[in-house]
Amino acid sequence: MFDATERLLADTSLQDLTVAQILETAGLSRANFYHYFANKYDVLVALLGRVFDESYGTDAPWYTDPGRDRARRMGSSLEQTLEMWSEHGAVICAVIEHMHSQPSVAAAWQRMFERFVSAVAEQVTFERAEGRAPDGPPAEMLGAMLVGGAERAFYVSSRGLDDRLPAIASVTSSLSAINEAAIYGGRTVRRTAKKRVPVTAERRSGRVIPVPDPAADTETAQGILQAMRELLLSSTLAELSVASILKKAGISRASFYFYFRSKEDAFIVLFREAAADIVAGLSGVADVDRKDPSALLAQVGNWLNLDGHAGAIIKNAVHEWPRLPELRVEYLAAMTAMESTLESIIAADRERGIAPPGPPAGEFTATVLWTVERTIAGSLAGEAHLDDLDAVTAMVGQFLYASIYGTR
Repeated sequence: MFDATERLLADTSLQDLTVAQILETAGLSRANFYHYFANKYDVLVALLGRVFDESYGTDAPWYTDPGRDRARRMGSSLEQTLEMWSEHGAVICAVIEHMHSQPSVAAAWQRMFERFVSAVAEQVTFERAEGRAPDGPPAEMLGAMLVGGAERAFYVSSRGLDDRLPAIASVTSSLSAINEAAIYGGRTVRRTAKKRVPVTAERRSGRVIPVPDPAADTETAQGILQAMRELLLSSTLAELSVASILKKAGISRASFYFYFRSKEDAFIVLFREAAADIVAGLSGVADVDRKDPSALLAQVGNWLNLDGHAGAIIKNAVHEWPRLPELRVEYLAAMTAMESTLESIIAADRERGIAPPGPPAGEFTATVLWTVERTIAGSLAGEAHLDDLDAVTAMVGQFLYASIYGTR
């Protein structure tokens, strides 16, 4: 059953996969299936456990005490993780895409996730006690950011969602660099002759964030959108019904469907507005004195300010984009626009000698931003170690500075 499910997930989303397909591929009866599992999500949870056991066995970092051996195993675990994603990426992608909608899947992934977080946190604490790493944010918070960043970078590269990360292996050098920067305050850099890094017009501009349909500018459409903004402060998009939107907006069902095909269609308009502000906020980094860490950190704080309605919209977007195709297009467009901005800054600052050389600017930029995206997503979801958004935002600012400009 496991083998059949994994083969099917290579070409079929878990959302579309049926128990009947699993049984037909495995050559088993329905009685066989329900003797062991209640549904396809139970299969996925058990399959995830098998994948982790096969990938790490007894050589995982958490089986040793903090110190040099733990550090060595953490380095090796990155290679093991690469192999795991290469061989079982379809399974892990399915887990990530459904962990916010299926509690059993979320619980299983969180158990695995927490093992890595604890291993990283213990090593960070050891390095700080030995005087090799500076004090900084709580070790568990830092570990959650780094483990989550690896999860997201491997996910988007495995699914082919980011042109800057064309293959799973393309993230490893950047992950190593940002892990070092986050823990030690900068990267070890081998000084070489400066090489000009061209930034093409395509890279500078990125994809344009689509603008809302002009029809949504009418008073009725704006009333619908405002009702959704207010409802999303206390309900998730999944919980929200069209009926509740109609009641809040004081309109008829016919009026709603005249402007929007579904609640997801209306939500996309809301996301475009919020995304445009976030993209513009990152663009502001180009206007500050980046030789001044305090100026850069202040602008990062402005960029990640998610108070009010914008926070509720982004919170829903970061949870829903992996499984909603139309929202995914908009979300990736926003990420691409931000990557283009940050890549231009990194390339220019490396050329000026402000930022040290490092992994290829495109891959590095994408890995850094997906780490930020996943960390903010975890904070908005109230995940363990990331539930203090203000503290997380401060940590992200320090992380960005150390990754791009810090040296050891």
